[in-house]
Amino acid sequence: MNSLPIFVYFLSLLLPKMPEISIFRIRTTKKNNSCVIILIPLSRPSFEHNSTNFSGINRPNVDYLNCRSSYTMFPSRIFEKWWLRAFIALVVFFVWQICYAINRVQGLEEEKTILQATIEVLKRKSDGLRTEIHEKERALTRLDGRIEEIDTQIRDHISLLPRVNRTTPFIYFITPTHFRAAQKADLTRLSYTLSHVPNLHWIVVEDSDELTASVAEILKRSRLPYTHLNARTPPTQKMKYSDPNWTLPRGVDQRNSALLWIRNQLAGVKNGVVYFGDDDNTYDLKVFEEMRKVEKAGVWPVGIVGGMFVETPILAENGTIIDFNAVWKRERPFPIDMAAFAVNITLILSNPNALFSFDVPRGYQESTFLENVGIHRYNMEPLAEKCTKVYVWHTRTEKSKLSKEMIEKLTKKRGFNELEAHALGVKI
Repeated sequence: MNSLPIFVYFLSLLLPKMPEISIFRIRTTKKNNSCVIILIPLSRPSFEHNSTNFSGINRPNVDYLNCRSSYTMFPSRIFEKWWLRAFIALVVFFVWQICYAINRVQGLEEEKTILQATIEVLKRKSDGLRTEIHEKERALTRLDGRIEEIDTQIRDHISLLPRVNRTTPFIYFITPTHFRAAQKADLTRLSYTLSHVPNLHWIVVEDSDELTASVAEILKRSRLPYTHLNARTPPTQKMKYSDPNWTLPRGVDQRNSALLWIRNQLAGVKNGVVYFGDDDNTYDLKVFEEMRKVEKAGVWPVGIVGGMFVETPILAENGTIIDFNAVWKRERPFPIDMAAFAVNITLILSNPNALFSFDVPRGYQESTFLENVGIHRYNMEPLAEKCTKVYVWHTRTEKSKLSKEMIEKLTKKRGFNELEAHALGVKI
């Protein structure tokens, strides 16, 4: 209830001296959730009101509060002094305000209690929701693990299965490999690339006295048709751990072993391509489509090799090879990398003496082999969109920087703990 009407009522005590003081009748009405107090004087004729003057008030919603059932007349001399009347009015007004404030405080206490109860209910609901969210997250984690498991199974049993198309030439991918700290890592990475190539036969030749279980496991997991061979490099042609990569030719006996296997096992094959792919190179899948176009010998650019960003043949306007952009030993018949060419299998089968050799000058392995199978610059086929695209890079895994103790372990292939042996693919 607004305190203004009450204050007005008490101000009426400040009216000029009258024979008798009037007591006001208070009429209250509630409309639109607000309280209106109407003061009607009882004693003065000029203030007499007929109830019809308040016909605008909705009577069913009107409550009448009579301060007194009949007005009482007080001697006017009691209130002759205006300051006494004002003091009494103020005292009564402040007492009423205090009562009103106490009532509001009590109401606020009740509201506080209700709000606290509501907060407790919401906290319980919040705890329940947190528990439910935690359970959902755990379920989601389990589902993610299950999805990953299913994805692995699909990859292993479907996408990694070799796709055989009888009309597509087979690629015989020869990879010489030797034991080193990064051998298992390099072969694993390469296996995942080759696993997405249809009609590919992977021939892996180890530089060792016997086949190793680690390499055999990688080949088995690849789901590719494969051949696992071994050929030991003579000790006199074996590089030491600290020797640069170019000190001695690598992979000579291993590539020759693979060529002999092809000639013995695939003597009747009329269609196919032979490619020499190192285990640490990087291959775009498009390069394998280019290989299948080879009729005799195909050639394409190679990235990051020979001290250049790209090593490539230079073509004449008619598309024939007239030169190469190599900067190292450009006088070679074919100044290209081993990764830059592939030959038709019929050239391998019809030229049994075409092999690699330790006796050729450094950098001439590719040139000697291509000449031995009857290839010249004029009959090489420039591929990869006329040698304008790079689909293979001669990347090399950085040689591990190891302590003398670790190098000795690596050289002797012993002294590893169980975890080191698993990382390197060594049997303890």
